[in-house]
Amino acid sequence: MQETAHPWAILGALDREVALLRERMAVDRTERALGTEFAFGTLLGRPVALACCGVGKVNAAACATWLLCARGCGLILNAGIAGAVGHGLRTLDVVASRELCFHDQDPVMLKYFPARRFFPGDPALLDLCRRACARPGVLQGAYREGRVATGDRFVADRATRDRIVADCAPDCVEMEGAAIAHVAFAAAKPCLVIRTMSDCADDDADDVYDDFIERAADQSARIVLAMLEEARA
Repeated sequence: MQETAHPWAILGALDREVALLRERMAVDRTERALGTEFAFGTLLGRPVALACCGVGKVNAAACATWLLCARGCGLILNAGIAGAVGHGLRTLDVVASRELCFHDQDPVMLKYFPARRFFPGDPALLDLCRRACARPGVLQGAYREGRVATGDRFVADRATRDRIVADCAPDCVEMEGAAIAHVAFAAAKPCLVIRTMSDCADDDADDVYDDFIERAADQSARIVLAMLEEARA
């Protein structure tokens, strides 16, 4: 992919999703804005800005906007966990965002800017992610490039899951990705969302989530590290 002197912005919604990255990062400075601490420094030799943005669309969009527009980051990655809803997906499988949408958006929103239902994942970042995930030891599950659906609720019942699948046929559901992709689209910056499945967004989701959250979050962080290594290879 094209090299840039601008930092990579990396967001996770939960502390666990950024913990491994923060451990590996050489932090030069921190800034506090929008109720969030942003760390600036290097990760595997590349300039990055890292933050735990908090859960939900508004938190994610606010932090993405600040990093891309106020701090000049050149691209944005969002790595973390999600609920699997696509056919054949299981816990610890990975979905990289070929495209993203909101599963809780009224159709009237499509009349207004940006007047689109789906936001694309950046092709160059997808290629980088694909190569990173092919590295030995990175993945514990399968890899898929697919559709990520975002909404302000933790999907943990079969009825809601089935409604979302019927409406937009995603591979996974989560709470931040499409909001970040929306901001990146408006800012004309590359974006990719990487999700490891922590549960299957069904009636057992709460219990399964607790069992897999740490392994799933760490795997998504390992993918980001592998992408950084692949980018400098």
